[in-house]
Amino acid sequence: MKFLFSLLAGNWHWLAIPGGILAALLASYAGGKKIGKAEQQVKSAKDQAEKTAAQAVVVNQQQQREEARGVEINNSNLDAAAARHKLQQSKYHQP
Repeated sequence: MKFLFSLLAGNWHWLAIPGGILAALLASYAGGKKIGKAEQQVKSAKDQAEKTAAQAVVVNQQQQREEARGVEINNSNLDAAAARHKLQQSKYHQP
């Protein structure tokens, strides 16, 4: 009983210190858990964006290859006079 009275009389701060430390540890654990989830979501979104960008690059390269192949086929079917005329009519021709 004397111990209880002494705690209530003013020596309770010795119990508050471990309680405060415990509360701080629990708060840091909960905060770290929330930060970890947010970082995981950011990483997932970043990975998805990189994957989408890589797919767009592949599609663009494929379209450019097909277009270049079509131009190559068209140019191979031209005779010398037609090729010369085509080059002279090109927007890149500078007389």
